[in-house]
Amino acid sequence: MSSTSITRAGCSYFGVRIPRHVRRDMADLARRGYTGVLHTFSENDLAYYRGTMAEIVAISHDEGLFVQASPWGLGRTFGGEAESRWVAFHPQECQVMDDGRRVAAACLNSAAYRDFCKEWVDWVLECGVDMVFWDEPAWVVAEHVGVEDAARWTCRCERCAERFGRPIPAVLSPEVQAFRQASVVDFLRELLARVTARGGSSAICLLPATEGVVGLADWDEVAALPGLSVLVTDPYWKHWNEPAGPFVRRFARLLRDTADRHRVEAQLWVPSFGLTREDVPELEAAITAAREEGIGDLWTWGYEACRHMTHLATADGELVWEAVSRALTAAGASAERGRA
Repeated sequence: MSSTSITRAGCSYFGVRIPRHVRRDMADLARRGYTGVLHTFSENDLAYYRGTMAEIVAISHDEGLFVQASPWGLGRTFGGEAESRWVAFHPQECQVMDDGRRVAAACLNSAAYRDFCKEWVDWVLECGVDMVFWDEPAWVVAEHVGVEDAARWTCRCERCAERFGRPIPAVLSPEVQAFRQASVVDFLRELLARVTARGGSSAICLLPATEGVVGLADWDEVAALPGLSVLVTDPYWKHWNEPAGPFVRRFARLLRDTADRHRVEAQLWVPSFGLTREDVPELEAAITAAREEGIGDLWTWGYEACRHMTHLATADGELVWEAVSRALTAAGASAERGRA
């Protein structure tokens, strides 16, 4: 299996739970030339929209779209602007910062939290999704739980100490870093096994970082996990204060090489949220770099450049959405050739 064997243009979609509106938007995606959609499945959806989400998946399939499911904000251990009910109900299962503070994010080594994630898996697969998309699994980012010092890290709870064999040191030593990575990998191993046992497929999206408190130093450990179908990254250059082309190329190359070594597919995401008209050349450079590095499965976050969400929108959302759709989709490419 080669990382270049899939050619797909996809887009995330969230914030709408009224099926007739979803149907209109899925038809719009298909008309524009998109072939995939990622729906966010939050804890709120699990509690209140269980059947509605199955209907939304069916609507997407009716438009011929490949459907991925993201655990949006689940336990504060995955990416997404969604809150976690689970951590409010289970504070004793939450992560502990290096300075001893317990914060509102589930511990990856909590058996109770892993069981909850498996319940989520069972539900999304019952909804009929084509792929479970494990989005940015990581120990919590300090600022996401109201901790201003970005150097703070987790986790030093009693569960982690038990696995580590003694209390977790308060210094982020190489030994502790290795334990933190091993915990992420073990967490994912257990969840992928659940997906496989239920007949599903998994993708894992790694943050574009190989060091620091959120990076994974060894992507091979993740790519080698049994049950992984697609390895993914999302090099959103503005988040990392990097120029788009070189930054995306660097991680596209790491992604492609790692995926090829382990005979899994490769997928890369570019942002359309938070961009202005001045950023469009950078966006186009990012997509070009990814394609030149052999990545054909390209997605954007998210529908209509997320202009329906105040936190992610810009005044130029409509223009950016048209630009990213042209750059990603076959329909857009055909229109460009027709104008040439």
